[in-house]
Amino acid sequence: MTTAMFTTLIAELAHRSGGRRESGAFLLATATDDAADSGWVDVTAIAYYDDLDPGSLTGGITFHSSGYTALSALCRRDRVRVVGDIHTHPHRWVGQSSIDAANPMSALPGHIAFIAPRFAQGDVQVNDLGVHVHTGSCEWRSYYTEDVHTILRITGRTKFLRVRQWLRGFMRRARPRFVHEKAL
Repeated sequence: MTTAMFTTLIAELAHRSGGRRESGAFLLATATDDAADSGWVDVTAIAYYDDLDPGSLTGGITFHSSGYTALSALCRRDRVRVVGDIHTHPHRWVGQSSIDAANPMSALPGHIAFIAPRFAQGDVQVNDLGVHVHTGSCEWRSYYTEDVHTILRITGRTKFLRVRQWLRGFMRRARPRFVHEKAL
C-alpha cells in the first residue's frame, strides 16, 4: 500500500469510529497472488466492516453472518481473498484483548489482525499498530513498534499495501473464499 492508501485507510477508520467506537476493515488481495517469490502479498482492496454489515459498529465490533455472506459474495465477484483485517482500540494499547484472540475475524492460520490505537484518531503511523498473526487454535504471534515492518510494508507502488504471507503452503491449499474491492 502506498502512503496515500494507508493514510486513507486510517482516516476512514477514524471517520467511521467517530472517536467513540471501534471500527474496522478487511484487507484483500488478488485471489491468485500466492507470494511465491518474495513472501509478500499486495493488498489491492479494502472492505469496511460497516459497509458489509451496517449493524457491526456497536461500540466494539459485532460482525454478523450477513456481513460474512456479503464479504464472500464480494470476494467471489472480484476474485480477491482476505489476507488480514484491521480494527481500532480506544486507547494507545494495541495488544489483542481476550475477546479479539478468541474471536478472530478469520480463524484460519496465517490470518493477520492489525490493531490501530485511539480509534485511529490523530497521526497514526505504521509502527503505532499492533500486528497479530494467527498461528492456529487460539494462538497468536504479536509484533509491535519497529517489528511491525517485518509484517507490513508501505510501498512506492501506486495501489498496494504489502503484507507478509504466512504459512504459504497452508494458505495455497485452503484460501478463504472472501472478496471485496475498495470500500463498498
